[in-house]
Amino acid sequence: MTTQKTTKTAARYGIYQMMAKAQPVNRKVSLDWLMAKTATGETRIRTLTWGQLARIYHAKAATPAVRNAIRREARRCGYEPGMVLGLNK
Repeated sequence: MTTQKTTKTAARYGIYQMMAKAQPVNRKVSLDWLMAKTATGETRIRTLTWGQLARIYHAKAATPAVRNAIRREARRCGYEPGMVLGLNK
């Protein structure tokens, strides 16, 4: 009985949904995907947050081309790549 009540309470407050969002998704990001245009016509690298770009950059599966593209984007925005990627590590 206690478990059912706890589960209903947790579901009411969305705890399971928050836990599901916290799980990292392991997917390999290709340069083509990163430079592809979104529905609004902007490239994906410009729509992602610095936190997301830092996670992609520091992932084991990131290729040198992807890392170079992220560093170029940081420079284009006027930032030092090491500073932006270090702060969002």
